[in-house]
Amino acid sequence: MGREFLCTAFAWASAVLGVATAGAAAQPCGAPDDTERAPLYPLPQGAEWGYVGGDGEWRLAPEWRQVRPFSDGVAAVETDTGWGLIDRTGAYIVEPGARDADRVVIAKETFALSPFKPMSEGCSAFTPADGAPRYVTRDGDTWIPRAFADRNVVDIGGFSDGLAWARIAGEGVGWINTDGTMAIAPEFVEGGDFVGGRAPAAVNTENRGYIDRSGDLVFPRKFILQEAGRYANGRAPVRLNREVGYMGTSDWVIREISGLDGSTREIDAAAPFADGRAAVRPGPVWIDSGGAVAVDPQAGARLTICNEARLPAYQDGLLPLVVGNGTNICGNPPDIRYAGPGDLRSGPDRMLWHLPWSRDKLVWLDRDGAEVIDSTACRRAPGVAALPVETDNGDLTAGAYRMALSGTVEGDVAPRRADAPCNRSDFTMDGNQATNAEGPWSLSLAGMAAWNGETVDLTLSMGLPKGIGVGRHEIGPTSSDDLPSAYLWMSVRDEGPNAPSPATYTSQKGGSLTLERRDQAAISGAVEITFVSRDDPGDEITLSARFNQIPYDVGAEVILVETTGAVTALDKSMPDDPLINFFTPARAVERNDRLVLSLGKFGPKLELDFPTGYVGPFNAGPNAPVSITFADVEVAADGRLERSDGRLAGEVTARLGAHDQVDGAGSVTVRFAEIPVETAK
Repeated sequence: MGREFLCTAFAWASAVLGVATAGAAAQPCGAPDDTERAPLYPLPQGAEWGYVGGDGEWRLAPEWRQVRPFSDGVAAVETDTGWGLIDRTGAYIVEPGARDADRVVIAKETFALSPFKPMSEGCSAFTPADGAPRYVTRDGDTWIPRAFADRNVVDIGGFSDGLAWARIAGEGVGWINTDGTMAIAPEFVEGGDFVGGRAPAAVNTENRGYIDRSGDLVFPRKFILQEAGRYANGRAPVRLNREVGYMGTSDWVIREISGLDGSTREIDAAAPFADGRAAVRPGPVWIDSGGAVAVDPQAGARLTICNEARLPAYQDGLLPLVVGNGTNICGNPPDIRYAGPGDLRSGPDRMLWHLPWSRDKLVWLDRDGAEVIDSTACRRAPGVAALPVETDNGDLTAGAYRMALSGTVEGDVAPRRADAPCNRSDFTMDGNQATNAEGPWSLSLAGMAAWNGETVDLTLSMGLPKGIGVGRHEIGPTSSDDLPSAYLWMSVRDEGPNAPSPATYTSQKGGSLTLERRDQAAISGAVEITFVSRDDPGDEITLSARFNQIPYDVGAEVILVETTGAVTALDKSMPDDPLINFFTPARAVERNDRLVLSLGKFGPKLELDFPTGYVGPFNAGPNAPVSITFADVEVAADGRLERSDGRLAGEVTARLGAHDQVDGAGSVTVRFAEIPVETAK
C-alpha cells in the first residue's frame, strides 16, 4: 500500500527529518508492544551518555550529549546537531537534527528537551520547535491525524489506551483515537494520558477530575481537585484543598505515609505510581500500593539525594537517582531553570537527566532499594563481552583471578576476569624517574566478602617495588620501599558514609608473593598475606589469591637524559625541585592539522608542535614545519618522533640561547615513551 501525503504543508518537514509521512488511512498508532526485551538503562561516562543492561555493563557505548530511557524498544538521543531516535542496537530510526522549543538551563549551559516523547503503542509524539506536532512510528515514518487538519495544534501526547491528548489553540485539550479522528472534543483546559480507562482533565485552572473514554466525569463527583496526576496501578495522585494522597476508583485509598518504624505522617507531594512504587514527600521516599514506605534511600545516611524536590519514577523495574558520590554532600547546587513555552515533561519535580552537582553520580535501585547500577563503578569497555574465567580443566584463563579471605572478613571470591579498569596491573611513576621496564608497579583486584553479616566490596591493592622479577618474595609493611606491600580496602554495600564499616588493613605481619611472570604485558602469580587493621592490632584477615596474566597498563614516562651549560647549573641550583619535574607529566593532543606534545604542565616546560601524522627525525627552528618552545620561548632543537598504536615515543634536544629562565646558553635532552595521543573535541 503506497504512502499518501495528508497535506503538502507537512511534506517539507518530512524531508528535513529524512522520514516518510503516512496518511490517515495508515493508522500506524495504537498497536500495543508485547515484545519482551531485556531492559536498557541510561548511564553517563564523563560528559557522554550511553546505555547499560541490568548487570551494569555497557550495551550501547556512551556517545550522546543527552539521552532518554527506552520505551517500546526506542529511545531519544541528542548529538551536536539535535535529537533523533535509535533502536536497541543504537541504529538511528530518525537521524538527529530536531529540537524542542523547551529548554533546561544548567549553570548557564542550555539543553533542549527531547522533541520525541516516549514511544507508546507504536508511535512517539513529536513536537519540534520548527514544525507542527505529529507522530513518528517505530519505523521512522511520520503520521498526521486527520483531526489536526485546519487546526493549530500546539502540543500532543503519546497514545495510551488507544487515545492521545492534543492541545489545540483557541479550543482546548481533547483526545484523538487511533484512526486520527477526535474522540473527545477539545473542551478541557488540561488533560493527560488514559490508563485503565480514565485520564486526568481540568475544566479550568483550579478544578480537575478524572474522565472516562467518552469524556464524562468518573470521579470525584465534581471537578474539584486542585492537582490530578496520571492514574496507574489503580491509584491516582491528587490534591484536594490541603490534603495530598491517592484516590482509587472513587475515593481516597492512601492519605498518609506509613514509615518503617510504624509512624505515620501526612503527604506533602505525590507522584504517579510506576512498577508498584510511587515517590512522595517528605523524603522523598517510595511507597507501595498500601502507602507503606518500601524504599528510603537516605535512611541511615546510606545515600544522599542531590535534590530532594525531584520525584523520579521507576523505569523497567529500577529507580534512577542522582546522589552524592562517596560523600554525604553533593556539592554546590547549580543554577537550574527552565525556558520556553512550558512543558510538564521536565521541571523541579521530574527526573533531571544530567549530573550537574560537583560531587554526584547516577545510581539505579531495585524495588527494595538495593543499589543495582552505579555510574562510577568499574565496568568493561563498551562493546567488550565478558570472557571466561576458567579453562575446561579448571585452570585460570588469561586475565582471571580468585581470592579467599578468613578472619574478621570472610569469603571466597570466585574466579573473575580482570576485564574492568578496577582490576589491573599498573605502572606507577616514582620520582619522575621510573620506567615501564623497571617499575615500580601496582596490582589491584576487586571482589566481595562478608563482614558482620553484611556484604562488603573489597579491593586488594599491592605495591611492587622497582625492578622486582619472577620468584618468591617476602611481603613487607606499607612503609617499605624495597618489598612488596599491600592494602585491603572495604566498604559495606548500600551503606552511607556514616554507617559502620570494616577498618583499612595493611600488610604489617608479612606473607609471600610468588611471581611467575612480570613484564610489560601482564603479571601472573600467587600471594599469601596476613593483614592487620590500622586501628586494632588484634584484628586480622588472612588473604590468599591467585592471578593469571592480569593485563599491564603501560604508563607515560619522561627521562632527563642530559643537560649542558646553563641548564646544568639551573638543575643544580634546585636540589629540592629537580629539573625533571618541569618536564612531567606529558600530554599529547591532536587538533585539526597539528599535534602538540607538552612535556610538563607548569614552569619552563617543553612544548613540541608537529604537523598531524608527523613521524621520523626533525629539526625545529624558524620556517621549519616543527616548532619547539621552552618556557613559551621558541628554541632550536632536533630529535625524532615515533608513533605506534596511538602512543608517542622519541627524544628531543633543545638548545637555549638567551632566555629569562636560564642564565646563559645550554641544552637539555629529554627522552619520552608511551604517551597516549588524545583527540581534541
